[in-house]
Amino acid sequence: MEKHTNLAAERHRLALRFNLSESAIEPEIVPLMLAVEKSVDKIEQAAAKVNETIKPVTYNNHYGHNASAWTIWWGNLSTGIGQNIVAVSLVFSAFLLCCLGAFMIKDAMADKEKIKHAEETLLLIKINFIRDENGDFFIPNGNYEMTKDKKGIKLMNREE
Repeated sequence: MEKHTNLAAERHRLALRFNLSESAIEPEIVPLMLAVEKSVDKIEQAAAKVNETIKPVTYNNHYGHNASAWTIWWGNLSTGIGQNIVAVSLVFSAFLLCCLGAFMIKDAMADKEKIKHAEETLLLIKINFIRDENGDFFIPNGNYEMTKDKKGIKLMNREE
């Protein structure tokens, strides 16, 4: 950054550039405003460089107004291949499908473990609990004993 020795001249220049009065600009913030001004200039230069390097992709598909969806799809695919757009998107799509397949297989394996655990729990419930005619479950006296602290029960026929 250039060394700005004349604070009053810079204050006057900044006031003109940002359409402010000189009295609205405190002398203490002039260095900060100069830094912001320099940053804005660099951002504008970078944006100009980026905009110069980006070339738009134009599709020159002359289908006419009565083209079928099939013709338009194949035309867009061939134009995309010519612009190297389709190759990148196909590789990316294949990667996403592989990831999705891996998660589906993992989830299916986890489901089998959950089903096995649920079946074991159901078997334990069927062994120790009895269902009455109202559909309520209860534990017969012979299937449990009280814990030593008298705060709970312990199942007798627990097969694990």
